[in-house]
Parts: sequence; structure tokens; C-alpha cells
Amino acid sequence: MILPSPAGGVVDALLRSVSQQVGEQMGQPFLVQNRPGGHSTIGMALCAKAAPDGYTLCSTSPDTLSYNPHLFSSLPYDPDRDFAPIIQLVKIHGVIVTTVEMPFGSIREMIDFDRAKPGALNWGTLGPGSMAQVFLSWINSKGGAGITPVPYKGVNQVIPAMLGGQVQLTYVGLGFVKALIDAGKLKPLAVTGSRRSPVLPDVPTLGDQEIDPGLLSWLGVFAPAGTPKPIIDRLNAEFARALRTPGVQAVLRLQTLEPVSDTPAEFAEFLKLDRANAGRIFKTLGIRPSDAP
Repeated sequence: MILPSPAGGVVDALLRSVSQQVGEQMGQPFLVQNRPGGHSTIGMALCAKAAPDGYTLCSTSPDTLSYNPHLFSSLPYDPDRDFAPIIQLVKIHGVIVTTVEMPFGSIREMIDFDRAKPGALNWGTLGPGSMAQVFLSWINSKGGAGITPVPYKGVNQVIPAMLGGQVQLTYVGLGFVKALIDAGKLKPLAVTGSRRSPVLPDVPTLGDQEIDPGLLSWLGVFAPAGTPKPIIDRLNAEFARALRTPGVQAVLRLQTLEPVSDTPAEFAEFLKLDRANAGRIFKTLGIRPSDAP
């Protein structure tokens, strides 16, 4: 299992748990390999070039297949032709958080604060095209804010930077920061999705605050294109079964992840809609593709 992101964090924890369970079900060890870099293109290119025999898979989020095609005019893989969707594992609900020292408690109050004190707020991102940066761009564009993006290589760098006072805001998967929110070290301003999170029921959605771009992160599993349909169907069934096991369910609850477990055809259709939606949002924000990652 190739994972085109760094080790550690919500995605890595889930993939290792699910892969171990699937390996036990199939009687074969499942090795998770982190291959980060190049806006996640390095790992995905390796997956695309692997033999389509079911022994090399990859797992990724929207960045690689929904966002990168709109961000870069040239990619080392074809998002339409190089991968066979197996299953969408989970939806990853996100949260916009700030440091507890900040005097605001909502997105609107944050925007008002930024207008009153231009240049006072920094927002940690994972670079252009990351969900953290897209949410910031949307808030700056639609809300009239001027918050400064500060790029980092990973969430595991952004959170310490927030706790250390280098940045005051970020968007992140809820599982990354739920414990820090519970401990009173970070303050949630808004959650993503169409409804409030059951683990943060008092925190409004971006839609509640009328500034929602309509993006929601997810995690799915893919095989190289050309992998035979019986193999795809068997893997879909095994991953769906793994999501129902007590051990994986415990990880889902701990990381505040919403299981999906769709069919390959349903996942393929979802991907088309998700990429088209991302394209509309990027166009609205004036984001144009650069040459290469």
C-alpha cells in the first residue's frame, strides 16, 4: 500500500489499521509505504507504474486526483486513466482552529479582527492547492479578509507552529486536533460538512456561517489501471469488511472519521463529481495551473 503522504497522523493511522486487518483476512501481510513529496505526485506515480496484479495499491485523498489536475498542467500520472478505484474508505471532516489567545470565536469575528488589525493573522497551510490554503483563499476572497498563508511541509509541523505562536489559524482534519481542543489548547471556529460534527456539536459549520466552499476531504484506495475486475471486487469486499471490524471501528471513532464503504462504480462516479466541483472552486478563486509540481 503506497501512501503519498508522510508517516504519522490521521490518514496514516487509519491506513495501517485497515491494511493490517485486510492482510489478516486475506492471509497475506500488507506493507504500508509512505512516499511523500511533489504534492503527493511521487507516490501516485509509483502506483500508476506498478503491475496491475492486485499486489500494489495506493491510498490517497482529494489532493492527488481532484485538485492536482487543476493545479498543474503536467503530472507524472494521468488521473483519469492510470488508476482503478476500489473503495472510498472515509470522509474526513475538517475544522478551522485558532489559538486560545485569539479574542474571536467565529469566522465572522475572525474576519472583523483581521480587518481591524491587518497583517496580525497568519494561517498555516501545506502549500498551494492544499485544503488549508483553499479554505483560506475562499475566506479571504468571499469574506474580504487578508490573512497571510504560511506554508509547511505537513500537519505535524503546522500544529507545533500554532502552539508556539508562529501562526494563529489553520484548517486541519478534526482527528489531528480533537485532543488539543478537548484540552483547551486550541479553539474551534467552524467545521466542514453539511451538518455539525457529533463530537463538536456546539461548533457551527462553515455553511452555518455562510462562507462554505463546499469541499470535504476523503480517503480512498486505488489499484493501477488494468487490474482485473475480479481482483478489484475482491479487494472492495475485503476493505468493506475491514471497516466493520471492532479494531478499525475504534480507530474511526478515535480519529473522528466517517466510514463510507462504497462500490468501485460509486467511487468512480464520486471522483468525477469531486474533481468537477474542485475545478469550479479553483476557477472562482482565480487559481490557474502551474507547469509542474
